[in-house]
Amino acid sequence: MKMRFPGMRSIRSKLWLAMLALVVIVLGLAGLIQAGAMEKIYYGQQERRLLQEGEKLGEAIVGEQDPLVIARQLFLLSRLMNASVMIIDRQGRILHWQDAGMMGMNMGVGMGHHGMMNRGQGAPGGRGGSPWSTGMSGYDVRVLPDPRLVEKVFQGERVVTRGHNPFFDAEVLMAGVPLQRDGQVAGALFIHAPVAPLAANLKALQQVGLYALLAGALAATVLALLLSRRLTGPLIQMNQVARAMAAGDFGRRCELRSEDELNVLAGSLNTLSEKLQEKIAALERVDRNRREFVINVSHELRTPLTIIQGYAEAVQDGLARREGREDEYLQNILEEVQRLRRLVDDLLDLGRMEAGRVKLKREPVDLALLARRVVDRFTPVAKEKGIAVSCVTAEGLPPAAGDADRLEQVLINLVDNAVRYTPADGEIRVKAEFSPGRAPRRLLVTVSDTGPGIPEDELPLIWERFYKADKARQRAGAGSGLGLAIARQIIELHGGTIAVRSRPGEGTSFAFTLPVFTGE
Repeated sequence: MKMRFPGMRSIRSKLWLAMLALVVIVLGLAGLIQAGAMEKIYYGQQERRLLQEGEKLGEAIVGEQDPLVIARQLFLLSRLMNASVMIIDRQGRILHWQDAGMMGMNMGVGMGHHGMMNRGQGAPGGRGGSPWSTGMSGYDVRVLPDPRLVEKVFQGERVVTRGHNPFFDAEVLMAGVPLQRDGQVAGALFIHAPVAPLAANLKALQQVGLYALLAGALAATVLALLLSRRLTGPLIQMNQVARAMAAGDFGRRCELRSEDELNVLAGSLNTLSEKLQEKIAALERVDRNRREFVINVSHELRTPLTIIQGYAEAVQDGLARREGREDEYLQNILEEVQRLRRLVDDLLDLGRMEAGRVKLKREPVDLALLARRVVDRFTPVAKEKGIAVSCVTAEGLPPAAGDADRLEQVLINLVDNAVRYTPADGEIRVKAEFSPGRAPRRLLVTVSDTGPGIPEDELPLIWERFYKADKARQRAGAGSGLGLAIARQIIELHGGTIAVRSRPGEGTSFAFTLPVFTGE
């Protein structure tokens, strides 16, 4: 059965443990490598030091004839190096031997002339109570180095080795230096330094490295914990945002703190939340529009159907014949049927345009001629209401690129609305000109009136299907509320824009832009 620790399931704990393990392993390996390298370097330095000091001593005593001076030199070196120093001749006899911390036995006396070492009579003495005599007699032969190393020294080589010495009963570091005179090796100088003090120093250095390792592991633990929190904090926050999105709350956002991949992921999640919120709002809007559409269509159909039903029943019952108004009733029925026909055509037309199934012509359109033709069409109706209608076009206006029939439909809708809402003694102006500040140049058409205006909060709604800004002023047969929605679709299909400016009591101005025909 596998044991599970609740705290180890989180990515924060796993990341922290992984980083801590990595740091400890790296520092541990580095510590082991450092310890081995430190041991090698430290002992190498001590070996070089023994050889250097041995060479200096050899140069100082090789020509010296006074054995006391030689003994003092050996004594000083033994105290300096905390070592045992001896000189042997080619026959393997110990001429001088000085142990650390005490005057040893001078095994030979005198030097030959020209500094050549000669064996002489030595004074008895002892190291640790051992008797000493001249030459080879009375000393422990185990103190002598390996004969092979002695042979190398007498061949003029410097030797250095480390190992256990049975005489000292300890591990020692031994260095051998040839003593040369007149180009020949006359003797050998051997230095035995105990390894224990060196090992103690090395251990102290290694303990410092161990303490550094522990301090590094502790610092790594803290840094890994902080870093894991910093890295997993955004993930936890993103998880909370995702859960909120799943619960239908799209208002939560992730904080963007840096420029790394987690920040990019958080930004993507924020974008996803925004897009989902927009999509859901759009779906709600579509659903609301669908319900409003059904209600509006039902309302628009009910009125003419009710009128048709009433007149048809009157004709059927003979009431229209008795009153002599049969033709009038039939004419009213025909007008309502035509109104229904226009409503259905507008709905189908708008649906096709919104679905992109309407293909527009791309031909040159004379906007000045088109504007004047529409104005002339509505002039009689406007005069009956006491409204002045004018048309102003700029000179040298180039043709627009578009479908003349569809553009005429837009102008008819805009002028018709203006005539309906403009009171007596009002004014309607249609203007075609160059659009200012456009590159490449575009054309601008404006339809302005002096009607009651539209409240500011209703301006975004006038492009919706069946919307009527002033329902109280509507009369039967006055319109379906689809004209502006159709006009916007037509202008946008032409690659233009349409906008409205209005204030209550100051009139309304509709303006749309069109591209200039270039022949392409």
